[in-house]
Amino acid sequence: MQLSGIIIGGGIAGLTAAIALQQRGIAAIVCEAAPQILPLGAGIWMAPNAMQVFERLGVAAKINAGGVPLTAIEVVDGQMRPIMRTDQARIRQRFGHGTTAIRRATLQQLLLAEIDPAQVRLGKVCVGLVDDNEGVSVTFADGSTLRGAFVVGADGIHSPIREHLFPGRRPAGKGHLVWRGMSEIHLDAHFKKAIREAWMGGLRFGFSEIADGVVDWFAAVPGTFGGERAGLLKRLQAAFAEFAYPVGAILAAARESAILKNEIMDIDPLPHWHRGRIGLIGDAAHAATPYMGQGGCQAVEDAFALALSLQQHPDTPAQAFAALRALRHAKARHIVQMSRLLGRVGYLTGNVGALRNAAMRATPQWVTERQFCAVYALNY
Repeated sequence: MQLSGIIIGGGIAGLTAAIALQQRGIAAIVCEAAPQILPLGAGIWMAPNAMQVFERLGVAAKINAGGVPLTAIEVVDGQMRPIMRTDQARIRQRFGHGTTAIRRATLQQLLLAEIDPAQVRLGKVCVGLVDDNEGVSVTFADGSTLRGAFVVGADGIHSPIREHLFPGRRPAGKGHLVWRGMSEIHLDAHFKKAIREAWMGGLRFGFSEIADGVVDWFAAVPGTFGGERAGLLKRLQAAFAEFAYPVGAILAAARESAILKNEIMDIDPLPHWHRGRIGLIGDAAHAATPYMGQGGCQAVEDAFALALSLQQHPDTPAQAFAALRALRHAKARHIVQMSRLLGRVGYLTGNVGALRNAAMRATPQWVTERQFCAVYALNY
């Protein structure tokens, strides 16, 4: 009997990979550590590159219906005056899709619904891997084992599978925190169906609708702001008090207990994404800081490219993983590097920050859009 593949991780990367493999007749079992798929997390932006993949998988319309297709993406100053913008209508015309904002939990449920339930196992914490060149044996914390033709590590930025393959290759922090939340608030018409990220005084605040009357937001602050929970919302409101509407209104509508803390970190691109029959995709292979909004999108690209590579090399998983990296490494590395750069640029203050704003405002819109389009284009 032909062995199934095993996907470790039931997030966006793992579920998209399972759908893409299933549609190509390649059996794969998804093993998720959590005992339940719960509606956790805040929102996520699926840019045109990810939406093109979802179109190929036949789920783009469902994702657009479950979220908010956006009409504007802008970087603004603290008074909501544009610093950088793109013409989303032109981007949608070129790629067939713009960016869709959606609850992460909604996206996960939509993807899960496309997979044969018998191929999803919950409460499976991987504790051991043995590749014997004919297959991979996976041991789980509950004492069970599975044997697969290949294993895909889609287990995120703190990937145990990556640690197994490449000991010591761990993500590094960048000295900043991001607080994320969702607020029930109806924005003024100008701010609906749009992503805006405001920069001022070394602080960043981004927001967009993810459903009618629900706004996903993040507040990026210097690491010295502190990570303690007590009094968090008041500290955020004080830190962003000089920002114009709707920042204050969004924070006023936030629930302190539901705000999530994320340390900003990434990982230097790995020289290899696999060893033998065990490979990595998504944040496990090339986690980037969030400043380009491409983390989930790059995972989606990896998942689809993995299915293509395994279809082309059905009997040699190692060759398939090598082909995946050949397709995806250059772009993933570019995203990591550009996200780091945008991280530094967005925190500039004083005269240097003012010069940054002036330079970005003076940059022709077509130049900015050409840079975005290079990210949105697929090479497979």
